[in-house]
Amino acid sequence: MSIVQFLRILAARWKMIFGVMLACVAVASVVAVSLPKRYPASARVLLDVVKPDPVTGQSVGRDVRGYVNTQVQLIRDMRVAGAVVDKLGWANDPATIASYEASGRTEADGGIRAWLGQQIIDGTSAGLVSGSTILEIQYQSSDPERSKQVVSAIRDAFVTTALDFRTDSADRSSLWFQQQAEKNRLALAEAEAALAKYMQENSIIMAGGMDGESAKLAQLQAALQQARGQQSTTDVMVAGRLANDPVTDQLQLQLATIEDELALAGARLGSEHPSYKAIEARRNTLRNQISRAQSSSRSGVSALSGAVQQSVAKLERDVEAQSKLVLERKPIIDELVRLSREVDLRRQQYESSAARTAQLRLEADVTETGLVVLGDPVASKTPSYPKVNLIIIMSALFGLGLGLLAAVISEFIARRVRGEEDLSYATGVPVLVTVGTSSSSPLRLRLQKLFGRRSSDDGDGELQAI
Repeated sequence: MSIVQFLRILAARWKMIFGVMLACVAVASVVAVSLPKRYPASARVLLDVVKPDPVTGQSVGRDVRGYVNTQVQLIRDMRVAGAVVDKLGWANDPATIASYEASGRTEADGGIRAWLGQQIIDGTSAGLVSGSTILEIQYQSSDPERSKQVVSAIRDAFVTTALDFRTDSADRSSLWFQQQAEKNRLALAEAEAALAKYMQENSIIMAGGMDGESAKLAQLQAALQQARGQQSTTDVMVAGRLANDPVTDQLQLQLATIEDELALAGARLGSEHPSYKAIEARRNTLRNQISRAQSSSRSGVSALSGAVQQSVAKLERDVEAQSKLVLERKPIIDELVRLSREVDLRRQQYESSAARTAQLRLEADVTETGLVVLGDPVASKTPSYPKVNLIIIMSALFGLGLGLLAAVISEFIARRVRGEEDLSYATGVPVLVTVGTSSSSPLRLRLQKLFGRRSSDDGDGELQAI
């Protein structure tokens, strides 16, 4: 079939096509008008995903998409829908109860609360407003005021449920950590009791984080180190005192003066002169005094040095004896260290679990949800369903296509000869001449050449009726 034949069929059966299209439009219009209207209402909530948690300090961060999807699913969850049913009191409405009983559902299907909740879920949708973190909740019903009332209840139930989910989770976790803290406290008490019993059985006294014997050894070692330092200082002081004794130095100065006088008297008076003998006697006296002074100084510093040496020697003996005692008690001390570490470990576990319990209790008491209610719910007076204009347009297009299909099928059922192409197809021979037709216009000839299977120029000629 060529395009020319198809257009001839459309021109011949345009009434059928137009009638089918009108019928489809009429039926669709009646159906669209008779369909129950649904009016939307919306309420908005701001998702504060940037503000950190007041207790943990954490924020949503990069997982905004997952967080938003979670909130959307929560809005359409039965827990929120059930809370809406309870708040609006639909389960106690006689008309609603009658409708529920007429539906044939039973308590085995979840009861009237689940039935009403599912209706709310079916009419609810939610999503982010483009380019923002504002979550818009929508609900549709046959009454705009009812839609507004329901969407307001959905938003309130959503905020309350989000807070409940958060606090319930923290409360359950805090109970578990509280149990762990109690177990760790009992374990700590047992470890401390075992440590105290062991110390009592082995006569161990703790001082500064170590047993008494080890502490005593540490003290003796510190004292020995200090005494050795004092000994070095004393040696230096003794050497300096012997070298710089003021009494001896004064006597030495006097002796030098007398020596000079004696040499002068010997040269002038001679060694047998009484003056020379007197000066010599004074010199001998000074020498004796110097000898006694040096002896006294050496005796004093020797006593001081000896006392320091004795102190160092005694401390060395005490350190050696105490070290031997500590080594003998090493197995006991090792067991003491092990028990002490056990106590420290149990204390750390208890403090960690107690701190976590306190933090979770704060989270369970928090009233911050990260959701900010924006404005009042808004209901539209224009129904969102059905869209009559769109239905009519779509029905007209569908009717046009159906009419075209009906026309083509009708043509094939009762085929007609509407032109030379149909006659050639019916007889199986080419059409040579068309008799009784008027001259074709140039435009018609071009269209025949373009769309037809053959044009009139392919024949021997064209005869006109006389």
